Amino acid sequence: MLKSESIVLRHGKTVKIDLVLSDDCRVQEIIISGDFFIYPEESLEGLEERLKGCGEPACIEEAFKTLESSTLLGVNFEDVKRRIAEAVEKCTGVRGGGAD
Repeated sequence: MLKSESIVLRHGKTVKIDLVLSDDCRVQEIIISGDFFIYPEESLEGLEERLKGCGEPACIEEAFKTLESSTLLGVNFEDVKRRIAEAVEKCTGVRGGGAD
């Protein structure tokens, strides 16, 4: 069964993360949107594509490295990265019987 979640972050600007996780708790679909600016704009699409298939913190960390040469205004992508990792970990914990 797929797990879908919307996460909203509000720290000055609003960021919405629409996330669908597969049965094995990997990112299947993700859309990051909100009241922020990123340049070049394609870097956000690149991040979303790199996140697909991630099911562990190291993969998520690696995907976010694509933003190192991007300019970000109005958003802290460390918060976004943390919330995605938390959603994956929560799914894994539920699937694994609640083990931490």
